[in-house]
Amino acid sequence: MLISTIKKTIQSISLAPSHDEKQILAVRGFMDLFHFSRVGLYFYSTLSKIGEGILRIDNQGISCLRDWREDVRKMPPIYSAIQQRKPKHIDSPLIHQLPIKYTEGRSTELLVVPLSYSSQVVGYACMGSTDSFTVKDSLLHSLGVYGEHLGQIFGQDDFCSNPKKLSRREIEVLQKMSWGESTKEMAVSLGISEFTVQDYVRSAIRKLEVLNRVQGVAEAIRRGIIQ
Repeated sequence: MLISTIKKTIQSISLAPSHDEKQILAVRGFMDLFHFSRVGLYFYSTLSKIGEGILRIDNQGISCLRDWREDVRKMPPIYSAIQQRKPKHIDSPLIHQLPIKYTEGRSTELLVVPLSYSSQVVGYACMGSTDSFTVKDSLLHSLGVYGEHLGQIFGQDDFCSNPKKLSRREIEVLQKMSWGESTKEMAVSLGISEFTVQDYVRSAIRKLEVLNRVQGVAEAIRRGIIQ
């Protein structure tokens, strides 16, 4: 029954008209399907091993996590789940290995679910609850199924076009970064959300095969993509 419900949820997410809506629906799916009260969604770069926050939903609403940027290798429980490409239960003996902002001091355990596209992990979700929860193999299996479907959606969105060719929007964002514009300023001037700006930045960095924004701008200037 749960697998059938997961498929219906995935279908709804895939039909969402924008990347932002897909991300929000994906996080709400973790909450509605598996009854978690707090879920965060993160991008992951296989090149730099950096995890970047996208958004979190809890009982306070939707929060942007654009300032969250961590070397996942410094968070062994999450890195282990990514390497194994399997959901992992992070219990109290392991929770101290994560930055406190992942739990905000309210959770003694978390679940991390990698989102895989083909042979790559493109992101991960971390979730917890204010109430205690039981982690069964059936829960981990269902989370894995949901995570794989989400990875296909987000990975296909990122890679369905020529992976090396920058889009017009990605070039615009790189140019604005070179001028020193913040994520918020770029969102306002382009008429898009800050979440979407982040997506363009990450995609451009990945296509240019660099590690961060500074390198991305430098490489784009070197190639004559921007001035």
